[in-house]
Amino acid sequence: MTPTTFDTEFQRLTTEMVEVAFEYIGRNKEEVDCIYIYASMELGIYFYNVFYKINNQLIEKELVNDVLNNKIDNSRESIKALLRIGGNALMDLSDVFENDKREVPTLLKMVYLPKTGGFDCNISYEAYSKQKGWTNVSAFENWRNQEKES
Repeated sequence: MTPTTFDTEFQRLTTEMVEVAFEYIGRNKEEVDCIYIYASMELGIYFYNVFYKINNQLIEKELVNDVLNNKIDNSRESIKALLRIGGNALMDLSDVFENDKREVPTLLKMVYLPKTGGFDCNISYEAYSKQKGWTNVSAFENWRNQEKES
């Protein structure tokens, strides 16, 4: 894979992970301040999850209608679709790294600002699984709690 192909595929798949999270909340630029995307690829386990800052309140994906004026379909089926599509893009991203003979990151933390189009992707290669008591869920919740405190 050429560097250009790798970069193109990386951008396409991270964009897909952001787009599905944005689509889930009805592409609502007016109320949604920030979309936080957690994508872990460690020990052969793929974990994709999201949370939102809406009307200046940090909120889990299941509870977005508690703070949205423009309600969305946050049914179990919609949440499953969000996680499935994001997870599939994450698995494809892992393949892109492997096919290019690059080390697969353990974690991507992406932050998208719908109002401005701002985007940040923090890539980590740290082995989080070596930390005592670590799980994908606990690490995701830890990030969410850090954002609540900031």
